[in-house]
Amino acid sequence: MAIQPEETSLIRKYLAPLAGPSGLGLKDDAACLTPRPGHDMVLTVDTIVEGVHFLKSDSPFDIAVKAITVNVSDLVAKGAYPVGYLVALSLPAKPEEHWLGEFAAGLAGQVSGLLMGGDMTVSRGGPLTISVTAIGEVPTGRMVRRDGASIGNDVYVCGTIGTKAAGLKCALDPQWASASGLTDDEIAELVEEYTAPLTVNAFEYIALIRAHASASLDVSDGLVIDLGRLCDASEVGAQIDAAAIPLHPSVEKLIGTKQFSLLDAITGGDDYLPLFTASPKAATAIDAFEGSTGCYRIGKVVDFQKGVTFCDVNGNTLSLEGRSGYDHFSTKST
Repeated sequence: MAIQPEETSLIRKYLAPLAGPSGLGLKDDAACLTPRPGHDMVLTVDTIVEGVHFLKSDSPFDIAVKAITVNVSDLVAKGAYPVGYLVALSLPAKPEEHWLGEFAAGLAGQVSGLLMGGDMTVSRGGPLTISVTAIGEVPTGRMVRRDGASIGNDVYVCGTIGTKAAGLKCALDPQWASASGLTDDEIAELVEEYTAPLTVNAFEYIALIRAHASASLDVSDGLVIDLGRLCDASEVGAQIDAAAIPLHPSVEKLIGTKQFSLLDAITGGDDYLPLFTASPKAATAIDAFEGSTGCYRIGKVVDFQKGVTFCDVNGNTLSLEGRSGYDHFSTKST
């Protein structure tokens, strides 16, 4: 009998049960996926790194949940249904079995039966790094791009803005959290929103975006910076009604006590929710959407020369104080 390498044993025990038909039981060097007739494949890849995207203290289950969410949110914003994913793990040392078991459970809880393959390496002391490549499909020519917004379109977000930024602040500074005026349960909920963000109503949003969106992306680095990216790609501007931006009740409470600000919310990262534009003719259908987190109309697409502005209830432009969102390559905090 051939001796089975330990890596192979771990893969077969914890990861192979997550594979679908395209993954070939994780027994080969590559996966094999045949697109359905009349469909395009949509591919996206995101990497999360310990100390940048998640905390060293986060559980392997939560880390896996986040690794999937950051990718699935991209597919949702493109109107693409997930059909498979690959995971590359760079571990600082050989993983304990219980760690890999919890990590696999986190993957399975998000997308069951879609694992197609990946890789595991040991960096011998480097930070834990997880890279996920997600694959989705859309009917041919129906992927919703960033560059389709037109002047007069409405701007929507699906879900609350700034929840994860507030959760990160709570996780990093327990003393601040305890003095924030929030209850222990409210703090715990915000922390969980950051550590294990879920893609809520994914299939419903996919259908809605595919049917009505003219341009779309997911908010991952902050509403301000990602809206700017959409507008740059579409060569338009946007005017946003700050009062219309949806906020979690605990975030509203923090803002009310001045422990957190609207600016913190709209420039904070890790929201992982769709931001899209649509013709006013679609407003009735979008407003009728019954998802638990809903879609919120927050502004209008305007001429490129007007830029991207956030206005208060009186129409006055809010100062962003030079902030926009998270940028990996910035030499200063944004």
